[in-house]
Amino acid sequence: MKTLYLIILLGLVAWKGYQAFLRGRNAYRKDVEQYWSLREYLLGNGATEAEARQPFLPRALRRAYQPLMKQWRLWAIVAAVGLLVFLL
Repeated sequence: MKTLYLIILLGLVAWKGYQAFLRGRNAYRKDVEQYWSLREYLLGNGATEAEARQPFLPRALRRAYQPLMKQWRLWAIVAAVGLLVFLL
């Protein structure tokens, strides 16, 4: 029973992580396309590639992980079932 729960838990975490990665990547690409002039301006004024990327990363990370944080009920159920499985 514990092994089955662990497999299901790892599958859930992997799936949610993959979905978060896709949301973050798509948000980053959309922002870079929409604000291309800002990126060119930063690069033209001597910023490195990492410095030009910096304004887009926080929003992409926020858009990737915010839905995961709103799904607190799912994670509470997973934690409760885990406690029951491992305590019994």
